[in-house]
Amino acid sequence: MKKIFIIFSALFVSAASFGQGIINPGMEAWHSATAGGTPPAAPVPIAAPNAWHGFDSLIIAAGQAFGPFIGSDPATAVWNRQLFEENTFVHGGAAAAKLITVKQDTLGFMPGMVSDAEPTFNPGVIAGGGDPASALSFTGGTSTNLRVNSVTAWVAYMPGKDATTGAFGGDDKGLFNVQALATVGSKTDSVVGLGGVNIDASSSYTSVTANVTYTTTDYNVHTIRITFSSGGGGTSGEALDSSILYVDDVSMLGDPQSVGGVAYNANVVRVYPNPSEGILYLEGPALGGYTCTVSSVTGSVVATQTVKGTEKLDLTAQPAGLYLYTIVSPAGETVQTGKVSIRH
Repeated sequence: MKKIFIIFSALFVSAASFGQGIINPGMEAWHSATAGGTPPAAPVPIAAPNAWHGFDSLIIAAGQAFGPFIGSDPATAVWNRQLFEENTFVHGGAAAAKLITVKQDTLGFMPGMVSDAEPTFNPGVIAGGGDPASALSFTGGTSTNLRVNSVTAWVAYMPGKDATTGAFGGDDKGLFNVQALATVGSKTDSVVGLGGVNIDASSSYTSVTANVTYTTTDYNVHTIRITFSSGGGGTSGEALDSSILYVDDVSMLGDPQSVGGVAYNANVVRVYPNPSEGILYLEGPALGGYTCTVSSVTGSVVATQTVKGTEKLDLTAQPAGLYLYTIVSPAGETVQTGKVSIRH
């Protein structure tokens, strides 16, 4: 178990900043599915937040299909769901994600994990004598036009049973990891930035931030991959039985970067007045075809407007507060970002 968990974990390990939208940041929308079903095993019901992916689906499907390779009896093996929708203990909105560390048959205690990237596992690599780390790969993540500096989430963590005494509150911590990806040469998903933080025990929601450190700033970041884990952050590195991590309201901040060789231009579209009582005017090139997207500070998109000449954007239905806007060119390049304050 520890070897496989280490493989999972290892793959995820300023001036004014601007908000970047995350799809379903508050874990509000969910979908149901099944995992596994390789005879004689039955499918296991699972669920995940929209735009997010649970690792339990991967463990269940691979465990059932390749059980004999890891000493598991397909007829009696027990593979468990680990990601749940939580509706009573939340930070904001009506839902949060609940991750639970449970025993996954012969793999032992595995932490619950959720990511905005989709994991895939190819056991054939291991069966052929290949490096186990190369058997695990990821696709997708959160697209970005910013050089993301930090990702913040609201979390609550309850450590599981001490491995020796069996009492709750053992040596375990949750994990929160971030990868920043760019195209370097022919490799489209090169990791150019990493961030991570251990999540300490807390009976109520607290804000935690993973700051991203870049190994190079020579390339534009195009994707951020975010992963949460319900265990493995203690000094022993072991995931403890029944550790629980709640995750809600994920957001991220970053700086403008040149995209496709086009430099950041703060004056391509005039946005006024600022502060505003809810009506914004966007003044840009008459034939420009630029697009303005306005988001809340938590990353939720509240309005989108194509800009050709002077346009009016009505935000009077939005609560008073700070909002972030992004201007994208007709070629899909981010050329301007900024903030605007709405007051009623």
